[in-house]
Amino acid sequence: MGVDVADGSAFNRTEGQAGRRTFLVEATRGDGVLLRVLGPFAVQGAEIADLTATQGGGGVSIRLEVTGLSQVRAEHLAERLRALAAVTGVALGWRATA
Repeated sequence: MGVDVADGSAFNRTEGQAGRRTFLVEATRGDGVLLRVLGPFAVQGAEIADLTATQGGGGVSIRLEVTGLSQVRAEHLAERLRALAAVTGVALGWRATA
């Protein structure tokens, strides 16, 4: 998570830095599933920079890159997504932007 700084507190390298959070969401296919997945992003004030949704088998794979979220808010959002009935899996990543 981080390294110790002079005052002994932890420092999170990704907190507050410019970058994108990447969410990989697997969901069952159904009416309005994409809108249900996107709802929590709006509530958290995330800006969607890139979105890809692919149907296959019995489900939908959704890849979102978002800006405007701290690591804590991104993790909270991932938990909210996992709580949705249509969602079968969520992965969260981070990458720096130039």
